[in-house]
This record gives sequence, structure tokens and C-alpha cells, in this order.
Amino acid sequence: MPFYTNFKDILKIINQAVESGETVKIYYPQTENSPQGWREIEPYGLYTDIPPQGEKLVYSEDRLSPGHIFNAFPVGEKEIRSFIVGKIKGVRRTHKKANNKVVL
Repeated sequence: MPFYTNFKDILKIINQAVESGETVKIYYPQTENSPQGWREIEPYGLYTDIPPQGEKLVYSEDRLSPGHIFNAFPVGEKEIRSFIVGKIKGVRRTHKKANNKVVL
């Protein structure tokens, strides 16, 4: 299973999973709410800042940077989580069906 680490490659793989209606696994450092490691998530969207302040970005139209925010639902959880794009250390496609198809 490939392992991607460049933020542009990470966003490309996440977008491909969204287009296929799949979840992805991301590797993210420790936060106050969760330990470092792989998280299976269902992508929700890209934003300029943490909601509600942030504006929604479109993968194929907007200029994206490592400082943007990626929102997702961790599989098995009901609350959305925010991840800083540049802190995502890796991504893997799961080829598992997501509950909701969201277009980035």
C-alpha cells in the first residue's frame, strides 16, 4: 500500500478517495484529544480556518497550502475533527465505502 507524505500528494489522494466515495487513513501527530498515529476518516472539506470562521475551499479551483484546514469525521465518531494539512504525515486509501460522499 503506497504511503504519501507531500501535502499536494496527500490532498490529491484524499480528493481521489472523495470522488470514489471512500474513507482514507491519515497519519497525524498527537493532539490533546488523540494520540499520534493512523486515523481512518471520512473527508468532509477543506477550509481556510477552523469553522465557523473558515471559508470552504474547492480542491480543483482554489490555491491550497499546508496551513489550510482539512475537516473530517473519524470513522466511528459523530463529531467532525479539524486537521492542519501540513501536519498530515501520510495518507493511504482504504477502498472502504464512506457514509456520505463529499466533494472537496
